Amino acid sequence: MYLYFKNTGVCLSMCLAISFSINAYGKEKSTSWLENQINKDPEIIEARELLKASQYQAKSLTKAIYNPEFEASYEKEGDFKNFSVGLSQTIDLWDKQSSNKNIGEIVFYMNQQQLLDLLESKKAEALIALVNWQASKDAAKLLIEKEEQLRTLVSIVDEKQKVGLLDPIDAELVYLNLAQTFSEISEYQIALKHAEVQVQELLPDWTPDIAKGQQFEFKTTNYSFNTEWVKQHPKVKLAKAYWQEQQAKAQLSTIEAKANPTIGISAGESGNESTVGLTFSMPLNIRNNYSDTIKFAYSKSIAAEAKFQSVFRKQSFKAKANYESLSVSKKYYEQWLKLTHGRLNNSEKLLNKRWEAGDINTSDYLFALNQRAEGLHIGIQLEKQFKVAEISFISSMGQLSKFEI
Repeated sequence: MYLYFKNTGVCLSMCLAISFSINAYGKEKSTSWLENQINKDPEIIEARELLKASQYQAKSLTKAIYNPEFEASYEKEGDFKNFSVGLSQTIDLWDKQSSNKNIGEIVFYMNQQQLLDLLESKKAEALIALVNWQASKDAAKLLIEKEEQLRTLVSIVDEKQKVGLLDPIDAELVYLNLAQTFSEISEYQIALKHAEVQVQELLPDWTPDIAKGQQFEFKTTNYSFNTEWVKQHPKVKLAKAYWQEQQAKAQLSTIEAKANPTIGISAGESGNESTVGLTFSMPLNIRNNYSDTIKFAYSKSIAAEAKFQSVFRKQSFKAKANYESLSVSKKYYEQWLKLTHGRLNNSEKLLNKRWEAGDINTSDYLFALNQRAEGLHIGIQLEKQFKVAEISFISSMGQLSKFEI
């Protein structure tokens, strides 16, 4: 499978050899297994419902601000029955409806970005959890192989001891190494179980059997850091939308401080004579001109702008730091691959051959085996660091949703 960026500048060729696929988030695409799992997260469900609620709110804010009012009165004055009916309407003179509509659209957009940001972070968390699980699994497997190797060595040592070809101290060294391996196996098995639980927390239907015999591997050809992509990150777009919302609310506060007239018309009968009336009313903003309310709203708008700049700045430095981490981890992981290519398997065979031939003593043999195991373990950790750094960088650039398989 190959994954690529839709944007120019970063070309990633990524091989993902596990039993489920990861598709980009979009309106016209099928939902992948991973996304189906993420969508079961209560936080995602909450965000989707809030998005739905904001859609209804945005629709409600497109409606007229004031409904007409119906008035009726009846009274009896001697032999006369007086009555009247009327209709009045407050005029949205300053177009408050358009401001409300604008705010509703911005709030809906904010909830969209909040959902996208949550999906991006949850996907990154899930991928990193899978990387951690794979690394824990490989480390535990490495120790189990070491245990089997030492058990085989114990059998050989016992046979050599019986015929007097091996010093008792050498046998003790083998037993001590095996005992130490038991402790290490226990530690890594516990870490593996913790990693499994973490994956299951993020992906409810995931089991170790789903990825059995598979590898989670990324192969990247090139990376690029672009601040324009950071501007498109849902977290940054959310902060910018919040700033725009506060600007719109500040403008609305100015409109709300202005009075809107109410016009009415009535008809009826008084003293056996028909009556027709016209009414006009206008609030007088004398005791409160709402100037402090307007100042409050504009101050919040300025604060929201500063918050947007802060979020963009933090996200930019985070993405840059992740880019630097990725470059370093990629460099040393590739160097490890180049350095150990073909050597580790050959070294094991060579060590076994020389020990059985008696060219090296048991102490040096065990030390060399431990060094070899440590080299393999370092490789697992370097691979893990590289993959985590890769996911973190792509996520911090807001580009996880741009991947397609």
